[in-house]
Amino acid sequence: MATCTPPLISPPVLSHKQRRAFLRKERRKRKRQALAQARECDGKNQASHTPEEEETNDEDNDIAEEDRKRLHDEWLERERLAQEEFRLWFERQEAAQKRKEEEDRMIKEEWEAQQTREKEEKEQKQQEKRDREVKRTIGG
Repeated sequence: MATCTPPLISPPVLSHKQRRAFLRKERRKRKRQALAQARECDGKNQASHTPEEEETNDEDNDIAEEDRKRLHDEWLERERLAQEEFRLWFERQEAAQKRKEEEDRMIKEEWEAQQTREKEEKEQKQQEKRDREVKRTIGG
């Protein structure tokens, strides 16, 4: 007699995209369940706090608040120093830029004055040359 075996049922074949979506869904489900369980455990633990534990928590919170305030004050001081340093750097850069612009302006003025002198000398020489030619043609 042949024994009856149930037919093997294979799971549905999913595409890669469908399989990844299913895995993401399962992961989110497990994560939600773990968070809910953690909240439930925290609720039970908080209900059993004694006044001494609450006082200790208050002290811990005060210490944490003092640390946070101290760190914030230190950060503010570092920020103030950094801004002051940046302001001084910016002023030095600005002063250097003004000096460079002034130097460039002076160089340009000197160059223009030299060009004007050379042009005047050249015109004067041309005029003297014309005057000599006129004298030579008249006197010669």
